[in-house]
Amino acid sequence: MEPRLFRSLANYLRWEQLVRDTRIKVEEKLAFFLYMLSHNTSFEGLQVQFGHSNDSYHHHMKHFFNIVVPTLCNRFLNYKIQSDSRFYPYFNVLILKLLS
Repeated sequence: MEPRLFRSLANYLRWEQLVRDTRIKVEEKLAFFLYMLSHNTSFEGLQVQFGHSNDSYHHHMKHFFNIVVPTLCNRFLNYKIQSDSRFYPYFNVLILKLLS
């Protein structure tokens, strides 16, 4: 990922309050989330690479998968699906079920 895009994504997550700065900054949380996905690594691999406890990684990964990823999908993918006539007929029923 290009540095400019990484910084933009981190700033977006911070601006929308999806991820907050704590003793671990948003950029680092995003970095180990992306690192884990791209390298298919375990919490132990993250511990070697980034130096935090396995509990920290578990907590932050759970937050990303349960809150951040679904929120971003709802904001961006639903818009893309609804605005494109090629996709919308296939997902119309699914979207209506999710909203009800």
